[in-house]
Amino acid sequence: MMLRGIAAFVGVVCLALIAWIAVLALGPEHRVLPTNGVIGGQAADDPVQGTGGREALDQRARLMDWRGDTGPSPDAPAPQAGRNEPPLAVLPDGGPRVFEVSPRETYEAWLARVQEDDPLLQDPAFHAGSSTLPGRAMQVFEQPQGRDWRSTRNGLISYGGGFLVFGVTALLAFFLAIRGRVEVKEGFSGRTVQRFNLIERANHWMTAVSFLLLALTGIVILYGTNIIRPWLGPSLFGDLAQGSVWLHMALLVPFTLGISLMFAMWVWQNIITGIDLKWLKKGGGMVNPNVEPPPAPRFNAGQKIIFWLVVIGGFTLIATGIIMMFPFIVFGYDGMQLAQSIHAGAALAMIAVIIGHIYIGTVGMEGAFDAMWSGRVDRNWAHEHHLIWYEKLVRKGKAPPEPAE
Repeated sequence: MMLRGIAAFVGVVCLALIAWIAVLALGPEHRVLPTNGVIGGQAADDPVQGTGGREALDQRARLMDWRGDTGPSPDAPAPQAGRNEPPLAVLPDGGPRVFEVSPRETYEAWLARVQEDDPLLQDPAFHAGSSTLPGRAMQVFEQPQGRDWRSTRNGLISYGGGFLVFGVTALLAFFLAIRGRVEVKEGFSGRTVQRFNLIERANHWMTAVSFLLLALTGIVILYGTNIIRPWLGPSLFGDLAQGSVWLHMALLVPFTLGISLMFAMWVWQNIITGIDLKWLKKGGGMVNPNVEPPPAPRFNAGQKIIFWLVVIGGFTLIATGIIMMFPFIVFGYDGMQLAQSIHAGAALAMIAVIIGHIYIGTVGMEGAFDAMWSGRVDRNWAHEHHLIWYEKLVRKGKAPPEPAE
C-alpha cells in the first residue's frame, strides 16, 4: 500500500508540473534577449542588474521591429506629423522639410512592386557575391530561417518534451497506484536460471549509465538557461554548462559502442513474430492481474518494442550528434538546425521510453531487476513471463523441468 501511495503522489506532482508547463506554453512568446552575463565561463556584468540593464537588452532585441510602427529609429517613437502639419525639422539652408512615417500599407505596397519594373528591389535570393572568408558558415550574411528554428526549439521541442516526459511518468505512476506491482503468482522458488551473461550485462550497464549522463547533460544544455541559471548564478552555471557540453560529447564513445553491441547481440532475438501479436492482445498479462501472462520467448513483445525504439533512437542521436560536433562540414545552417531539432526531439522521446523501461525493470515487476543485476532470475518468474524461453532451457538441461509449488 505504501508503494501505491507514493506512486499516486508522484502522479499528482507530475500533473501539477504538466499544468505549469501548459501555462508557460500558452503565455506570451518568450523574447530571446542578448546577454553578456557570462564570458568565457567567468562572471561579467549581470544584464538583469544595474539601472536599465534589462530595458537596454530589450531595445537591442527590437532592432528589427517594423519601422512603420516604431519610427526611423529603434529607440525613438514614430513622428506624428502628417502631410499638412508644421515641419518637424528645418534644414540648414532654411528649406522646410516634413519628415513623416508612412503607414504599414505604404511600405508593403512599395515592397510589392514587381521586379521587372524595379530591378533594385529584386528578391535578395537572386543576388550572388563572393567571399574570401574561410569556412562556408562565415559566408552567410543573413539567415532569417534561424528565427523559425529558434521558435521551434524554444516552443514545440522544449514544451513538448516536458509534456511527454512528465505525461509518461504520470501515466506509469497512476498505473502503479491502481494496478499495483506485477508479482510472481507462484512465489519465488529459491532456484534460479541464467538469463543474461556477463558480457550482456556489462554492455547494458555501460549503455545505461552513458545514456543517463547524456540525458542529464542534455537537459542542462536545453533547459539550463531558463531553469538552472536563475538560482545557480551566471558564474557557476557557466562552468556547469561548459562541463556538460564537453561531457556530452565525450559520452558519444561508450554510448555508440553500447548501442552497436546491443544491436549485434540481440537483433535476431527481437524480430517481431505472430507470438508477439498474441502477447500484445493480452497486454502481456500485466494490465489485468486476472489474466495469465501469454507464452513468450526470451524477449517478449514489449521488450522487443523497447529494443527497436532504443536502437533506432540511439543511432539517430549518434548521427545527429556527430553532425553537430563537426559543424558545417557537410551541411550548412539549414542542415545544422534540422540536425539539432531532430537530436533534441529524439532525445526527449528516448528519455520517455527509458522511463518506461526503468519502471518495468524495477518497481513495476517483481523479480525483473535481478535479470540485469546478477544475470539470474527465479525459475518461477521465468516460467511465468517467458514460458517459451524457459521450456527451451529445460530441453537443454539448463533448468529444472517443473516449477516449484
